[in-house]
Amino acid sequence: MHKAQLVGVYTVREVPEQLLPFLNIQAKRENKELKLSEKVAVFQIENTASFVVAFLSTLRSAEEMENRLKDQDAVLEPVSKRSLERVLDQN
Repeated sequence: MHKAQLVGVYTVREVPEQLLPFLNIQAKRENKELKLSEKVAVFQIENTASFVVAFLSTLRSAEEMENRLKDQDAVLEPVSKRSLERVLDQN
């Protein structure tokens, strides 16, 4: 199992340019219209060039994120899980 590490929490407007393709792919998967002020969490699958984007408006828990990561043979790294839980509690 690979570990997924939280890269950052951004508004759509702030997402680094190199991560925009991952954002757009996830938006298309969820049939989501992007709003510039919407917050997203971005995770990197360690030892890969793969990133996973989660829209915080629809993500209910860190456990839900872990279930999504199973599809990529990954788990949340413990510090990233705690950070995500704090972010979700603030929203």
